[in-house]
Amino acid sequence: MVQDYDHHKTLYQPEVIDSRLIRRDGNDFHIHLRLLKKKVITVVLDTWHDVHYSQLSRTRWNLRSRTSRIQEVEHAGTPKETVLPPDTGHGFLWRLNSYWKFEERDGGTWLECRAISLTRDIPKGLAWIIDPIVRKLPRESLIHTLDATRKSLAPLPQPVGS
Repeated sequence: MVQDYDHHKTLYQPEVIDSRLIRRDGNDFHIHLRLLKKKVITVVLDTWHDVHYSQLSRTRWNLRSRTSRIQEVEHAGTPKETVLPPDTGHGFLWRLNSYWKFEERDGGTWLECRAISLTRDIPKGLAWIIDPIVRKLPRESLIHTLDATRKSLAPLPQPVGS
């Protein structure tokens, strides 16, 4: 499920509005995600990630994901859509690294995810509105990602009498 990148747009909506596997080489994946963040303002980002999976044992895996490029998208989904050059725009997200641990035990799968995000300095005139958003978004995104993953991996209820 986690490696099914073409379906992340369904599993992790509304934050992931498009997703696709670009290339796979064994345990290495290069993927694209279009991310949507809505608070007081709406931000759309095209992000490319290099993802590597490491098997530690029969029941334990690690995943490392690093963005290789992030581009802000203005007027996304409209005829005026413009993808800005990398490292330009408002700077809500410059880089994102995620580190996952998966372990099968106690009749289920245990997940841990840590994420490190980098944003640009906020202009003083906008700090009063943007600073609270930038400080809350990473935590909210991480909670949403873990919750959506848990729901996707949860066993389906069995019909009565089976």
